[in-house]
Amino acid sequence: MWTAWCVAMYFFGARAKITQTSSLVLKEDEKATLACSQNDNHNSMYWYLQQPGKGLQLVYYSFGENQETEGDIHNGYKAKRPKIADFYLNILSVKMNHSAIYFCGSSLDTILQSHMLSLHK
Repeated sequence: MWTAWCVAMYFFGARAKITQTSSLVLKEDEKATLACSQNDNHNSMYWYLQQPGKGLQLVYYSFGENQETEGDIHNGYKAKRPKIADFYLNILSVKMNHSAIYFCGSSLDTILQSHMLSLHK
């Protein structure tokens, strides 16, 4: 079994509120969905993870509704953004290496975020 801790964050939008799945305890080979929603109509949303002893790694990002792009570490994951306010991260088959803290972020400004993303690569 492993535990995923989720932490919500936001960029450049102090009034935005982000809500996401708080924590999960799962068995190996189960499927899991992490949900994230924001209330400020931000175009850009992000899923990051942080594994023990490592820095943040970008899993998926989206610059709009029904648009999902793979990040640096995307194997075993699939994202879905059916509405501007909601961004889901699916773990297709839970493995021990999925143990991490998962962060959801959002931003109104896509241009600033695209520059930030290059820092994580």
